[in-house]
Amino acid sequence: MTNHIVQKHPDHGTREFKLVDDAIEYRISGPFGDEELSVVLSVLAPEPVADESMLYFISEVNREALIKMYVDLPDAETFAKFVSTVQQRIREESFGQLDAVNRKTEITQEQVDTTIRMLETNLDPSSIETLLANLHRLSAAPDNSEQLGKVVEAFNKLGIQQGQVLTYAPFFNTLLSSTDLDELS
Repeated sequence: MTNHIVQKHPDHGTREFKLVDDAIEYRISGPFGDEELSVVLSVLAPEPVADESMLYFISEVNREALIKMYVDLPDAETFAKFVSTVQQRIREESFGQLDAVNRKTEITQEQVDTTIRMLETNLDPSSIETLLANLHRLSAAPDNSEQLGKVVEAFNKLGIQQGQVLTYAPFFNTLLSSTDLDELS
């Protein structure tokens, strides 16, 4: 298991990546200055995207490249081991996903119906069909935890649209993990 790599590029400087707890910390030192950043693993898609010379770990929320690495630096074997470790750690971090067990209060039909109206009014319903179908079934039985689990599952499969749903339907915020933000630093 490789938890740390340093990539030295002859033209673009140095990039250092280190897995620390539930985050990946990296430093970039180059001709245009230095930058340090920490990214929580739970926001990353486990499957990176590669082009000719770069490999990117993408945000699950907005599809932006958050981690940018040079392919096969410092060497192909070390790079492959590090990428594999990062992928494994991303898969292990699930607290960033919604979960039905995080909901601590009773769900009412009115809450679910309001959520449905907000989503249908502000988003293209055809782009979130599965989510809406599961919300309609939850509206008919708001105390059904199995159906709530199906709503959560549909939400977690939305990818980039999760951000839009969270914006227009605060109901989903009640399903977020109760992880303390201080724990993420």
